[in-house]
Amino acid sequence: MAAIEFPRALLREKSHAWNMAGAAVAGGPAIAGTGTLTRSDGGGYWTCQMSDIALAGRAGMLDRGRDRQRKSTLLWRAIRQIAGGGVNSLVVPRNDARFRPWPAGLPQGAAAIIPHSDTSLFVDGAGYYQSVIDIIAGGDADLRDTELDIVVNYAGELIGGESFSIEHPTWGWRMYEIATVEMASNSEGTITFNPPLREDVAVGTRLEFDRPRCLMRLAQPSSMNLTVQPWTFNNASVDFVEAPIT
Repeated sequence: MAAIEFPRALLREKSHAWNMAGAAVAGGPAIAGTGTLTRSDGGGYWTCQMSDIALAGRAGMLDRGRDRQRKSTLLWRAIRQIAGGGVNSLVVPRNDARFRPWPAGLPQGAAAIIPHSDTSLFVDGAGYYQSVIDIIAGGDADLRDTELDIVVNYAGELIGGESFSIEHPTWGWRMYEIATVEMASNSEGTITFNPPLREDVAVGTRLEFDRPRCLMRLAQPSSMNLTVQPWTFNNASVDFVEAPIT
């Protein structure tokens, strides 16, 4: 069974924190003062905290305010049961639209929205989504590599700091963050990134910059606990850690 994606309808957090943990190991204090840090072999793992998520539904939905609140709260409850207290993994998107390499001159959000075969959309006005940014691997790369040749077919300028994901055949969606970019031409270059590759990557593999995402699990069984104030709009928070590679 494929992992369920954390619903975009619940990506309404006031703030989020995507950070790496366990990327370096302290060697203990030195006699002269500050101790040394050594990179761990696996390069660490992703953590994600989303705070004050508004359980009020998406603007533009046909339901009234209280109906949207009811459906969003029930959706939260359903997802936490699917997560199973951290036993089951979820594909968690990173709310990173402001920082993606969006093509110059194309309005943000002007993505290809594809309707059903009868030209209708979903009840909230959304359709199927097709990525706009087109960047692929320009060469093969091995497990634990932190450097990759790329071919840029359609994208804005890469300057470092952008996040992207790869859907690996074995370990599913995994996310990476660019450290450096060296472009040999307008369409070819080399990036370095962290964490190290979770799996071998073949030439031509698509790098997902539009909607980066990562396979995660709840950090604790209580990480999706919900406190409800009846008769008003509610907020919730959640903590994730990257699903282990075993």
